[in-house]
Amino acid sequence: MSFSYEVKNELSRLTPELCCQKAELASIIRMAGSIRIIGGHQKTYLQVQTEHASTARRVYKLLKKFTKCQIDISISKNNFLKANSLYSLAVEIDNIKDFLFELDIISEDKKKINLCVDIDDKLVSKRCCKRAYIRGAFLGSGSISDPKGSYHAEFVTTGRKQAVALSSLINSFGLKSKIVKRKDNHIVYLKEGDQIADLLGIMGAHKALLKFEDIRVLKHMRNSVNRTVNCETANLNKTISTSIRQVNYINYLKENDRFDDLPENLKYTANLRIDYPDLSLKELGQLMDPTLGKSGVSYRLKKIEEIAKKIQSIKSLPEAKKNEKPEKADGKKHYKKT
Repeated sequence: MSFSYEVKNELSRLTPELCCQKAELASIIRMAGSIRIIGGHQKTYLQVQTEHASTARRVYKLLKKFTKCQIDISISKNNFLKANSLYSLAVEIDNIKDFLFELDIISEDKKKINLCVDIDDKLVSKRCCKRAYIRGAFLGSGSISDPKGSYHAEFVTTGRKQAVALSSLINSFGLKSKIVKRKDNHIVYLKEGDQIADLLGIMGAHKALLKFEDIRVLKHMRNSVNRTVNCETANLNKTISTSIRQVNYINYLKENDRFDDLPENLKYTANLRIDYPDLSLKELGQLMDPTLGKSGVSYRLKKIEEIAKKIQSIKSLPEAKKNEKPEKADGKKHYKKT
């Protein structure tokens, strides 16, 4: 069961006030409903389609409660999602026209009936009704991705006008929903974890909110531990590679009989590095007598490296160049054989 399915199951079991139930039903119909002519009798029907059985039961109960009319239910396989069934509820418009006009769900222009996309201010005059309307929108066409992955919540609307109205209603609670066009639909979406958590609380999905927050905490702890481990690993690798390089330079000086030419403080530091190749500069400095800071140890080891590099560069010169000494003349360097 997906996280969205769990949220919708929880929302479908809520028992809000009567005014909130009307706002929720109106929202579901706007988001998942359509006006169609079904059968050969040329009768106009209001049809609500959903992939979630809990939402279908919710719509059925609310319609029965407010209209007492006959509702035709059909179940078919979803062509897009083969594993899921598609639940369709159809009601003849003439039987519930007054109720739909009351909720400003439909409008009639030149004997043509259309679904209204604007949100009636009377329908969401109370704060609780606004919450119910957002809840109905989610039941009708909303989804939330599994919080174990990236955070994403969205509402699929049929047009920009409907998307703007829904986004404004969501943002009235201090959220920052945005709109993007995807094919023929306009999507109202939220990306931040805090925003989605607030949305769950607004809709009344408190159990889902607790699960969402538990997963967020685990993710945060796991990411924090991973960052710490990666940082420590990188520092350890850097310490080891630096230590190996320093030991190689010290051994080079010893192999070429130049180690004893070093000053006493450098020889002392070099011998400690040879004896403790796995210690950091700070730990190495603490072993010295007197104790030396990290920068002091680093300076001494760099001096040893410079001396070793200088000897290496001299050895790499041709024999003729090794016996030449620089002589300044007219501000320029000239080499003369000794």
